[in-house]
Amino acid sequence: MRRTGFILAGFAVLLSACTEGQLAVPSSEEQGGVVIMLSSDESTNAVPSMKAGGGDASSETDLPDIDDFEVEIYSLSSGWRLYRDTYANTVGKTIALNAGEYRLLAQHGDSLGIGFNSIWYAADTQFTVHGQTTEEISAVAKMSKVKVAIEYGPNLMQKYSQYHSRVRLDGSSSRYLRFEKDETRAGYLPAGSLGYEFYVNVEGDWMYYPAAPVECSPNDFITFHVELDLGSGSLKVVTVRVDDSMEEVLNEETIPAEAAPKDPPAITLSGFDDNNSYSFIEADGAALAQADIVAKGGIKSCVLGIESEYLSALGVPASVDLTASESLDDAVVEALRSVGMRWPRSMEGVRFANVDFTSSADVLKYDKEASVPFSGTFTLMVTDELDRQAAATFTVTNNEPETPAFAPAEGNAFAKRFKGFTASITKGNPAAIGIQYSTDGTDWTTVYPESVSDGTATFADITGLAPETQYQVRAIYNENEDYATVPVTLTTEAAAQVGNAGFEEWHSVRLYHQSVLWATNDIYGYYFWPESALEESRWWDTSNGTTTPDPGSSSVWDYRSASGVVPTADEGNTASYHLRTHDGQSSLTTEGHNGNAVEIATVGWGTGNSWISESSTPSNRTAGCLVMGTYGSENYGKDFSSRPTSVTFWYKYHSYNGETTTPYVELFDVDNNRVGYGSMQITASAYSYVQARIDIGYTSLSKAVRMTVVFPSTDSSSPSTKAVQGSYSAFAGYLDSRHIGSILTVDDVELIYE
Repeated sequence: MRRTGFILAGFAVLLSACTEGQLAVPSSEEQGGVVIMLSSDESTNAVPSMKAGGGDASSETDLPDIDDFEVEIYSLSSGWRLYRDTYANTVGKTIALNAGEYRLLAQHGDSLGIGFNSIWYAADTQFTVHGQTTEEISAVAKMSKVKVAIEYGPNLMQKYSQYHSRVRLDGSSSRYLRFEKDETRAGYLPAGSLGYEFYVNVEGDWMYYPAAPVECSPNDFITFHVELDLGSGSLKVVTVRVDDSMEEVLNEETIPAEAAPKDPPAITLSGFDDNNSYSFIEADGAALAQADIVAKGGIKSCVLGIESEYLSALGVPASVDLTASESLDDAVVEALRSVGMRWPRSMEGVRFANVDFTSSADVLKYDKEASVPFSGTFTLMVTDELDRQAAATFTVTNNEPETPAFAPAEGNAFAKRFKGFTASITKGNPAAIGIQYSTDGTDWTTVYPESVSDGTATFADITGLAPETQYQVRAIYNENEDYATVPVTLTTEAAAQVGNAGFEEWHSVRLYHQSVLWATNDIYGYYFWPESALEESRWWDTSNGTTTPDPGSSSVWDYRSASGVVPTADEGNTASYHLRTHDGQSSLTTEGHNGNAVEIATVGWGTGNSWISESSTPSNRTAGCLVMGTYGSENYGKDFSSRPTSVTFWYKYHSYNGETTTPYVELFDVDNNRVGYGSMQITASAYSYVQARIDIGYTSLSKAVRMTVVFPSTDSSSPSTKAVQGSYSAFAGYLDSRHIGSILTVDDVELIYE
């Protein structure tokens, strides 16, 4: 048999670098040189002479001109392509490369196509470049696809008048080559698993006979010999690989006459009801709504009949052949896609396909102003290659959604967020409900639900708002302006702060004074507002009124009357100073976090106390307490109409006897119902300032009218104290010995609204 092909001999390689055309010049020690010389050799096992059905199956494809070959060089280490040009521009050129391993690819034609002229020649070889050396490498460019011919036997040709063959690649529904009965040319397919199928019209019915697939390699020439056994009616298919020395039988198969499939095409509707109807609301469609097509004989045509005023108004004709999608008018394709219809780009010859309306609910909005909403009756007619048919008629309808139910109230508007929004719907998908807000009623921001249940959409807090600002809010279904609620105006609260948050404003009042022969003693009450402040500007109150009763005629006032809440600026009267000075607790300091702070201590007080012994027991032990508002009142707290999300403050803590303390925040509505609460527990001593945060949870969206922040020195209902002897006056501390328990020091309270 005649051999045709090309030899690539003595090539030398190119510049080196990271990308094509931008290669670094190699050093002289690393550089190698090659000259590529490509010549033809008319001998290859890929193009033998072969007869099929008495004709010439070879039908020689013209060999490409050597100069038209594309030459490429790749680095094996990096995979980068280092050179690409035609052989005409490469021949005779010396090309430089660093020493290393490389790949040469010279090719011409279509490597992936299937057809009678889809030939591909390629040479693919690896080589090594040595420094300071010119290499000569040869490679042969061969036909690198599988060449296929069909040969029909005389019995078959005499028996039947209508028949053809298909050779299918890797079982693909669309990648095959069809050979008509009088086709004498050889065809070309990529290497892989090739399956032969014989189609024949027997007494008016088309049948096909599939043979077992065979594995084929590049440069193979495969011939399928097909003959009919007149006695049994069976079909004999002999698959032969041809080379220049022999014919190798790869497969021999006898297929009984009854093996031909008789099934016509079938259409199955998924997502349609018993009446072949599919109705949807925008954003609320079925998980799958499609007509599934099975055509084992391959689809010849797929005609969709359309009865739809909506689509007719868009210029869609009464029927379209979906197998001719590429020839359909672009406007028709766009109109069909605008209602969510999808179908395969290529249907001709495939065995499985579908016409899909699943996307309709996602892409189509209901138009209230349209004269006719989308609805259509479709008739799908599928014809296979054997001229067998299947048909199905179905309807698709876009139903109207409804406007969501949404009732925003002033209580939803906090200072910098909306909280507690819900919206519901009975017809449609609650997940498609959006809450929109705007300051001008034109530029809307949309948020979607955090969760949905039983038709109700629940929204997370909408943050990032500006305080004391009017917003318009509305609910909208699927961003369809026809189904939006009437906007409601809500005004965000002020991001108000508590007064005297750093406790810089305070004053003291001398409650009692006593002068005896050996000393003078004074008892002070402390108030955390300016001395001349009006009632409404008094933000903080203390437990000092409880722990500083009139001591009567007793001369030992420090046992009977003591302020537990003291500004740190009055250091000498703080509990921390007393413990540091008289009890050796050097870690207890009295500086504020920023300026003055407030010290809140548990103290012992009342009659019957004795300073003489550390085992003495005060008649009363009271936790120090600082509160926003009025201490001890039934409706304690301060008038306050903003609702913060949290409270931060800086603190130090001295825990006595393992006690803990829990600062907390409460907010109340006009009916004195608690609407917000938060707390945090301090469980260990901290002798340097630590920032704490109390997050506030709201159980009601009622507007707040009053708030309190409470800082106790201990959680204990029976707090402990330590008797600490002083040093002032007679008997080494007659006047300044004290009973002291846990101490909480607080500074820089801030309300957070983020």
